[in-house]
Amino acid sequence: MSIFGKSFGGGRRAAPRTDAPLIAVITTLTESHSVLVVDVSSTGARLSGQLLPKMGADLVVTIAEVRAFGTVAWSEHGECGVTFDVPLSNGDVERLKLRVSTARGLPPEIRAAFDNWVMGC
Repeated sequence: MSIFGKSFGGGRRAAPRTDAPLIAVITTLTESHSVLVVDVSSTGARLSGQLLPKMGADLVVTIAEVRAFGTVAWSEHGECGVTFDVPLSNGDVERLKLRVSTARGLPPEIRAAFDNWVMGC
């Protein structure tokens, strides 16, 4: 695994992470897939799902109304880490935190259905 999400000096994270039980859509040049966002920060996200892109792949991550361009920093065992090209704005981070707090307590299939409805899937 690479140093995704860590700053220099012993593995401290560069940005605080929020556990994120949200559905995202990842889009590469050739395909799109729905994935689960395991956690997210202003600088990247850890995603879980099937058919994840390989390390080094460029993609777009769409979580609710937040969209970020990024690169897969690592990919193994059904998860991958994405480093965003440009850190998310404070407003985008707050929007995602609100979505997470709204989604807490809902069963995964209800959250997924709601996210799909919001994203127009």
